[in-house]
Amino acid sequence: MIDRTSSSTPEAPKGRRRTHVGRLPKLLAAAALATAVFGAGAGSALAYGTPLACTSPSLSTVFAPWGDTAKYFQVSNGGFENGSTGWSLTGAATIVGTNEPWKVAGASDSHSLDLAGNGAAESRTFCVSRGQDVIRLFVANPHVSGAILHVDTTVVNPDNGYIGTSAFDVNGDPGAPAWAPTIALKIPALFNGAGMENLTLRFSLRGSSASWKIDDVFVDPFKSW
Repeated sequence: MIDRTSSSTPEAPKGRRRTHVGRLPKLLAAAALATAVFGAGAGSALAYGTPLACTSPSLSTVFAPWGDTAKYFQVSNGGFENGSTGWSLTGAATIVGTNEPWKVAGASDSHSLDLAGNGAAESRTFCVSRGQDVIRLFVANPHVSGAILHVDTTVVNPDNGYIGTSAFDVNGDPGAPAWAPTIALKIPALFNGAGMENLTLRFSLRGSSASWKIDDVFVDPFKSW
């Protein structure tokens, strides 16, 4: 696999779709697998580290070149420029010196997350506010048929402990570009009376053996704090 290190114009990927998501000529499509909500105590939510409190995030239209003019904020160390800080890495998960080519979070960015084999990465749990129910990220497709990048999202209502989960698969595709943004991935909404919930993201692999890269993980703040 060859990863481009610079680009002035986003390519139009030819992502394979397992479900209909409309005309998305410049995105990597994902198949939503399941969404579930559990009562308090029904199971243990993913919860790496003490949840980060809600703050006033820095917003930018990072996905505008792909037709998405919404403003997003990057999750804590979502570009992996500070190594594994804020992430729990297991198995064959490492931080590497390759960046998504558009460097949407900063011209000096130079790192990403590499997952292979049994590699997995779990984010630090962080607070999101009502309306912040979409995540997007950049993915380097390994061009291997049957390879799958699996994305788990887990939210917890901090008042009653209710847990919501959703999952998405991004498929390996021999015809896909080296790097592309995913479509917008919906997370569950279990907000408390103050309009807040705690979110944890987890990336892992399924299917055929391949190496995936992930970079610049963002949340769409429809409503800021």
